[in-house]
Amino acid sequence: FFAENRIEWLSFLMLVITYCGSYMVVSGLTFLSAISFYIHKHTARILPLLVSVGGSATTIFILKNIFYRARPLGALYLETGSSFPSGHATVAIALYGFLLYTILKYDKHFLKNPLIIFLSILVILVGVSRLYLGVHYLSDVLMGYAVGLIWLFLSTKLHKYILRFFGSIGSHHFKF
Repeated sequence: FFAENRIEWLSFLMLVITYCGSYMVVSGLTFLSAISFYIHKHTARILPLLVSVGGSATTIFILKNIFYRARPLGALYLETGSSFPSGHATVAIALYGFLLYTILKYDKHFLKNPLIIFLSILVILVGVSRLYLGVHYLSDVLMGYAVGLIWLFLSTKLHKYILRFFGSIGSHHFKF
């Protein structure tokens, strides 16, 4: 569907969006988020963030090597490696989903609602961009979202456990 209906400006926009789910961008933002949590004394969020993103990336690496699926024909650009599942969709849910969880649960900033809307749309658009660019099948993206959601769920449970176990100390001054 997308291959026959591509528009130049939209293709460029989809490339920009897809880079938001690339390992380089996600790794950098994960690192910066961890530093921000440390600086703002929310260190109990660091380990769950790393579990969410790191667990997702590791699972994708394993699954891509088990289910080596060829990429669709007609992609807008050459993507190497296995198609199934979508790593971009997975790590988008893992990182941006964890940031959403943190904002929803704890943030009282005036930008809270715009950030929630932005991150929610970004997660969806990363998956759509992979389809638009022709580098994934729908099942790849859906499985990527599922894997990312599993790790996001586990990381939020870990965060709640850290807060419960360490109490108020864990919410602000948890040390590894």
